[in-house]
Amino acid sequence: MSLLRVENLTYTYNPNTPFCKDAIVDVSFTAEKGEIIGIIGHTGSGKSTLVQHLNGLLKATDGKIFYNERDIWENPKEIRNIRSKIGLVFQYPEYQLFDETVYKDIAFGPKNMGLSEDEIEKAVRESAVSVEIPADYLEKSPFDLSGGEKRRVAIAGVLAMKPEIIVFDEPTAGLDPQGRATVMDIIKKYRDKNNATVFVVSHSMEDMAMLADKILVLNKGSVVMFDMPKNVFSKREELKKIGLDVPQITKIIHGLIEKGIDLPRDIITVDEAAAAILNLRKGGGLSD
Repeated sequence: MSLLRVENLTYTYNPNTPFCKDAIVDVSFTAEKGEIIGIIGHTGSGKSTLVQHLNGLLKATDGKIFYNERDIWENPKEIRNIRSKIGLVFQYPEYQLFDETVYKDIAFGPKNMGLSEDEIEKAVRESAVSVEIPADYLEKSPFDLSGGEKRRVAIAGVLAMKPEIIVFDEPTAGLDPQGRATVMDIIKKYRDKNNATVFVVSHSMEDMAMLADKILVLNKGSVVMFDMPKNVFSKREELKKIGLDVPQITKIIHGLIEKGIDLPRDIITVDEAAAAILNLRKGGGLSD
């Protein structure tokens, strides 16, 4: 049984007007518990529109989404409960910080879930630790923090609700390499600790190669691939035709292969490349 199942989802902006446009078209896929699913596509391919359907922020023109085999719109009055179980972290979530202290900002979601004060405090403190926010920051104004710290506080506010599914829309956008690595680590640790299902929208093929168990590729609102990263990135020419590419390390490895160096063609991460080159040197196939 799939944790989340999307069936024939279509969303049309401005229907029955001259400005009518299909943003996503007949999209179907399933997500299992504990999976990290990357979503990629060129600008305007429907990525953000799709993920806003997953917890009911948008309601499809046609098609359905099933969470634990139940249509999320079966009872519209319960959609708020669905949103506590399927969390959404928007791009640049730090722009949504609003409360006077970090503690209150993180506590906003758990408080709206009706938790007791003790439960709220536990959720806030655990969530702050998970995103590497020190305890003495909790009484600070979120607006006094650095950009990366604000991002982590905003993420903590969603994690504090302990969603079973969490969606990140471009979570590393605008961050420096260290900030990107920290956010990627937060995502992995949350999945591992809670066996949560995670969706990550990203323009970074490197992030997708390192993070995702499967990748959903969108083009003009439709699914063109849904497979493991190695299988997706093996279709370089198909990706190029829709404005996408493979990880940079994959390009480098293929360049070396073209020069006669015997390396695997399915390398998609730096760690894999380092291991393959080291193995080749040990075998005498690569000289200094």
